[in-house]
Amino acid sequence: MRTGPPHVSAVLGLVVALALGAAGCAAEPSAPASPAGTATTASPAPEETVRRLTPEQLVAAALPDGVVPGSYANPVSVLERGDDGPEVEPPSEPACVPFLDALGARSAPSAAGQTFNWKGDVYGGETVLASYEGTGAQEAFAAVREGLKTCRYYEQRGRAGLYKGTVALGAAPGVGEESARFEITAPSEAGPHVTEYTVVRVGNTVATFSKLSVAGHTVRSFPGGLIAKQAERLRQAQN
Repeated sequence: MRTGPPHVSAVLGLVVALALGAAGCAAEPSAPASPAGTATTASPAPEETVRRLTPEQLVAAALPDGVVPGSYANPVSVLERGDDGPEVEPPSEPACVPFLDALGARSAPSAAGQTFNWKGDVYGGETVLASYEGTGAQEAFAAVREGLKTCRYYEQRGRAGLYKGTVALGAAPGVGEESARFEITAPSEAGPHVTEYTVVRVGNTVATFSKLSVAGHTVRSFPGGLIAKQAERLRQAQN
């Protein structure tokens, strides 16, 4: 089943074909990894030179099929805003709400989603690209960073039933102005249901890369080379 945490999946499900994850041979990050659970920071571009991208510009900045090896197709579309509906209850832990909202780009005025259909991986992969006004991107990333300090476990009832998520820190990949990596693990009948997230801020944009693995049967990391390429495309789009 292609699904992640309910609070996040309700947003990601608006993409053409929802899939959380990546497969094939995962490339190494383009920069040395930071210590586990830390975020990296570089000097951002001057604020006056950074502009918010429109949804259509985010779609254009997504990765073209030609740079994604071993995939059938990688559709991208504008993400429309909407509530979760009555089937999705709020997370049990209030401290986790801003954190999960940021993952789904709920406050972003512009957002696009891309699905990756890798050959040999039923779970595929996905990115959410979001662009913000002013300091919105920094605030969205801060919500992720602060959430990783306090959100360790939550329960949430969604369309697929009760989700019990445990959050574990990972090593930030050293891409963009700021980056973070973590996993959310939940039990399932098939075995551990692990969604790995990599969040990267580039100027006024935030890209969230997600990878689903069930019972350890697939490669668990989103390809680092593609993360670096997506970050560079977002940087170029803002110039």
